[in-house]
Amino acid sequence: MAVGVIMLLVVSSAYYPAASDSLVGADAPNLELVNNYAEFDLRESDGEYVLLSFWSSTDPQSRIANRSYDCSLGKTDKNVKYVAVNLDPSTGVFEEIVKIDKLNASSQYHVDGDWPAVLGDYNLRQGYVSYLINPSGVIVAQNPTIEDVYSMIQG
Repeated sequence: MAVGVIMLLVVSSAYYPAASDSLVGADAPNLELVNNYAEFDLRESDGEYVLLSFWSSTDPQSRIANRSYDCSLGKTDKNVKYVAVNLDPSTGVFEEIVKIDKLNASSQYHVDGDWPAVLGDYNLRQGYVSYLINPSGVIVAQNPTIEDVYSMIQG
C-alpha cells in the first residue's frame, strides 16, 4: 500500500507545480491563440472569467481535466470562457483527440512548435496546469475543480 501512495504522490507532483511556483494573485501573462473556429486574445477578455487549461494527449491527468472542464464549461456556461491549449507535437493527434473526446472544437487550440516564453510565463516546465483568471486579468486559482470555478465566479 505504501508503494501505491508513493506512486500517487509522484504522479500528482508531476502534474501540479509546487506552491512556490504558483501564479495565483499575479496578472495573467498575455496569450493570443487562433484555431479554425475562433481567435482568442487574453487582453480582450475583459469583463469575463477565463479558465485557461494547458493539456497534452500524452499526459492523462491533463487530458482528463480538459475533458471535464470542456463538458462542464466549454459548451454551455456563459459566465466563464473556457480556453484549452494543447501542446502535442502533432496537429493530427490533437485533432483526433478532439473528435474522440467529443470536445468543443471552438474552445480547443493547438500550439505548433516550441513556445519557451509561454512555458515559462505559465510555469509549464513542471507539468500541465489550469488557471482561473478573473475579469481584471488576475489569476485567482490554479488547477481549480469545477466546483471551485462555479464558487469563484458566483462569489
